[in-house]
Amino acid sequence: MNLGVVLIYEAKIDDDMITNTESNEEILARIGHDLKGMIARIRSCSYVLYKNFEKDLDEDSREFFHSIERDCTEIKSIIHNLIAVDQCYEENPELEFHCVHINSFLTDTIQAYHTPQIKEKKVKLHFEDTEESIHIHIDQKAIRRVIESILSNAVKFSNAENDVVIKLIRYANVAHISISDQGIGIPKKLRPYMFDKFSRATRRGTGGEESSGLGLYIAKNIVEKHQGSIWYESEEGRGTNFYIDLPVRERF
Repeated sequence: MNLGVVLIYEAKIDDDMITNTESNEEILARIGHDLKGMIARIRSCSYVLYKNFEKDLDEDSREFFHSIERDCTEIKSIIHNLIAVDQCYEENPELEFHCVHINSFLTDTIQAYHTPQIKEKKVKLHFEDTEESIHIHIDQKAIRRVIESILSNAVKFSNAENDVVIKLIRYANVAHISISDQGIGIPKKLRPYMFDKFSRATRRGTGGEESSGLGLYIAKNIVEKHQGSIWYESEEGRGTNFYIDLPVRERF
């Protein structure tokens, strides 16, 4: 059984709330911040209720609580993407570049990446590091967002007990990252739109997961702000490989 989380957001829009100079993205961002707070409260209340009544819950009731957790996670991701569109990843990026040991950065990012979908699908993440120590200049928060966005897609379109493999190598002056899944692949008709803003290539994952159509758009924007490149290869029924190249340099 599935339980959808329905959020009704009511706001009186007047001259004090929205000025004539605000863009649609700015309005969405402000509303998104409010919705994030609501989602956090829903998750908190659901967790407390679950813990208080866990021993008395039947299987269907437990599934209700698990559905709330899944839906909150998905909605939070969608809101996060909406807010990011208005943040530092478009015309005037406010990125902070620092020298980062990319090997350790990827290890920490992958180990910290946990979602309900990974647990439910029993998807395993494997990181194949290079023996070479690589330092690059990046905005850690921004690049972490890129990696998590692609991992999210990999898990979303994977089947139960599939593997997702992340590899790091260096060639010439490039740190090359690949993220490969064994999932359902990308239909040919959707491929021209994958990196579009509010992409028409959005579709549900193998577990019914929703998508905002913004994740890859934001990822491409971030990578290009780092003077890097991102692309993919996919075969329906066999999986998808995403590739990220980031320049290795002593100074940015």
